[in-house]
Amino acid sequence: MKVLQTLGRHGGAQEGVFQYKRSSNGVVIDNSIGAAAVEPPQATLTSQEWSAILMAIENASQATFRLTGQPPFNEPPNQSLYSIISSAVPNPAGGWSWHDSRKAAICAILEHEGSVDLYHGVLGASHAANITIARDIP
Repeated sequence: MKVLQTLGRHGGAQEGVFQYKRSSNGVVIDNSIGAAAVEPPQATLTSQEWSAILMAIENASQATFRLTGQPPFNEPPNQSLYSIISSAVPNPAGGWSWHDSRKAAICAILEHEGSVDLYHGVLGASHAANITIARDIP
C-alpha cells in the first residue's frame, strides 16, 4: 500500500495519514494507520465508483473546487469537491457511510494521481484563489 497524507490540516490538528492501493476490485483506502476514527477503517471504492467520481469532476460546471467549507459559497470557487465525491457515489457498494476523513483521503489520492491539482490564481472577475500555508514550527 502507498502511504499518503491529506491535503492540509484543520484547527491545528495533525494531518490525516492513510494508505491506499489499487486492486482489480477498485481503490482500497485504509484509515487505520492514522488518527481519524473512521468506520470501517478500511473501505473499497469499486472501479465503477472511482470512475463515477472522475466523471463527476470532469463534468462539473466549474474547473475549480473547494476542499473545505459547507456550500453555498458566496465567492468562487462555488462547488465543493467533498460534495461532488459523495454525490457521485451516494451509496458505496461496500455499505459504509461517507466520513469527511475518507473524502479528504480521496482528495489526496486524486491529487497524487494527477486528477486534480492545487491551484492559485484568477477565478473570474474580481476573484482569485489563494493557497494558505501555516507554519509547522514553533
